[in-house]
Amino acid sequence: MGDLTEHFSRREFACQCGCGSDKIASELVSKLEIVRLMYGKPMKVTSGIRCDTHNQNVGGKDDSAHLDGLAADISAKGCFERDQLVGFFKSQF
Repeated sequence: MGDLTEHFSRREFACQCGCGSDKIASELVSKLEIVRLMYGKPMKVTSGIRCDTHNQNVGGKDDSAHLDGLAADISAKGCFERDQLVGFFKSQF
């Protein structure tokens, strides 16, 4: 599927404003790939890297890790899946 890992593409992590910013940290993506393999199901990236303008527009902090491509938000379909993902993330981060 993806060009970064088996399950993730650069496009998924690109700034949502369309500015073209897509420099997501490879270490972050590698850890997310491990979590994805543990989870065994697709994971939807709702926010990856953000440019300054987009970060301000969504109410992000001035020092948000999203600005440096060091953060990603992942959605979950309810409490059970969220708790599963949290457990997997804690084992990697």
